[in-house]
Amino acid sequence: MKETILTPELMIEELMFYIHQEEMGGDCIDPDNRFFPLYLELQKLKDKIDNDKHDLYVSVKNDEVRS
Repeated sequence: MKETILTPELMIEELMFYIHQEEMGGDCIDPDNRFFPLYLELQKLKDKIDNDKHDLYVSVKNDEVRS
């Protein structure tokens, strides 16, 4: 049996997809939907994680040291 390992990034994306498809109808993001605040916070968290990865990549690539 193959074990599926979900990283935090994948879990965020899966939850956002579920909210968009099942709770918002899949067409557009409705700011009046009761799950919109959660969706927005998940998007912010995903962006932060992506930016942190990019910052780490840039600092390693440029041989920078962060304290």
